[in-house]
Amino acid sequence: MTELVVFAKPKKLSGIILSKGKLIWLPYIRLIYKSKKGKVDVLVDSLTPDISNDPLVAVLTARSTKLLNLVKEEPLESIKLNHRLSGYDLVDKFKEAYIKADELTRRSLDDFYEQSQVDIDWSRYRALLIPSKRLISRKEPIFRYLTGKSETSPYAVGLFIKGIIEKGLKLTDKLDVEIELSEKAYYPLVLTEDLEAYEPAWKFSESVIYNWLINEYEKVREFFNELL
Repeated sequence: MTELVVFAKPKKLSGIILSKGKLIWLPYIRLIYKSKKGKVDVLVDSLTPDISNDPLVAVLTARSTKLLNLVKEEPLESIKLNHRLSGYDLVDKFKEAYIKADELTRRSLDDFYEQSQVDIDWSRYRALLIPSKRLISRKEPIFRYLTGKSETSPYAVGLFIKGIIEKGLKLTDKLDVEIELSEKAYYPLVLTEDLEAYEPAWKFSESVIYNWLINEYEKVREFFNELL
């Protein structure tokens, strides 16, 4: 029996991005599950959360399938990397990330918004379940500065990450989930000679998260560098 696999197809007019570097098919898992908070349909990186040994990476690499074009045949031939984590593993990573975030703070979301003075529009991040580039500095630890003006306190960071998991992934560490589908998928990443990353299936600008992963985690950087 042939195993079901889906590919996230690069967007039209992404040829310029593809010409910038090497196309790599990252091993992702398509997860469809239900919790008491609702139903979720996402692609999640099955590789870098394992390499980095950081559950937060699973959260940061979650991509909503709503804005992706999923196809059953490989759109462009290139290297396909091996899957490391299963759908069940990734759900566990989400819960571990929630616990880590909860350890940072016990304060309310109202306190967070008052302290950070940022009105977050969640709809802007429906494809990438994390903040935009203006909220993430590649030169500093992720989420360190929310406004670009003042350092963000740990409790605000924790609340924000918890909000991502609760609102985007419909989870907490206590909630059980019913996994309806867990199948292998591949997500395109373009790497330049300078290790700049692009996600042509989602947008044309540089990948905020994969560039951050490459800069933040030495093992991730070494792994990708060996592929070039």
